[in-house]
Amino acid sequence: MVIQLLVSGIAVGIVYGLIAMGMVLIFRTVGIMNFAQGDFLMFGGYFAYTFNQVLGLPIVPALILASLCMGAIGILFMRTSYWALRGAQAKAIIVSAMGASIVLKEGARLLWGSIPLSLDKVKEGSVTIAGATIQWQYAAIIAIAFLLMLLVYVLLEKTFIGYIMQATAQDQYMSSLSGIPVVVSIGMTFALSAAITGICGGLLAPIFFLSNTMGATAGPKAFAAIVIGGFGSVPGAIIGGLIVGLVEQFGGAYISSTYQLVLIYVVLIIFLMFRPKGLFQEKIQEKA
Repeated sequence: MVIQLLVSGIAVGIVYGLIAMGMVLIFRTVGIMNFAQGDFLMFGGYFAYTFNQVLGLPIVPALILASLCMGAIGILFMRTSYWALRGAQAKAIIVSAMGASIVLKEGARLLWGSIPLSLDKVKEGSVTIAGATIQWQYAAIIAIAFLLMLLVYVLLEKTFIGYIMQATAQDQYMSSLSGIPVVVSIGMTFALSAAITGICGGLLAPIFFLSNTMGATAGPKAFAAIVIGGFGSVPGAIIGGLIVGLVEQFGGAYISSTYQLVLIYVVLIIFLMFRPKGLFQEKIQEKA
């Protein structure tokens, strides 16, 4: 049972970590926490369902197409919910993001209904390891998550586009003076964040089912992962997500599944009390 809980905790936790990573990318670029990120997860799951169950595509191409669609949704979200208010106070942009979250949630209900749905797993069946039965879907989630993290690392650290995105995240004004198209760079960041989160929705849907309230539970857990890992830290978001996933799975098994979310918030409060800056403190740089 411990092995089963460990594998499922890592699989679910790494998804929370990827959602949190998407939120951190946006936070580092525009300084705003996107509270609609959980609904990107839900919408990506519905896109994957459409391509897989409605159009009959295999699950892997369906996930890729859902990710591309969510990239477009991310750019649309940036243009409508952030860019027009970029000169306003932060709370105005946060309220705008919350409004967009409601639009996404209700739009999904109108398009796909409110009945829970499911889609194909990446790989059906299970394998027995040391007496523990492990679903192949959990192994697929872990493998795909590591592949996504590797691709994001290569994009940000090894490509010219990544350098532009990082420069914009450090200082938008100086980037614009250097000739960097800031609006394009910010749009790419929102697209990357939404694309990553959209794939996560398609990966979680076969396990937890798909509904328009899916993001309302995943979003707060991803935010808890950010706080635990440290604001502005991409590795911290991943580690925080793993902690949240393990607490959720082991707490639900050994204490009560009813209080899984409560246990996560207890861990969050402990970190706020004894390490308020999280596991990985945000790097602060002096700007000329």
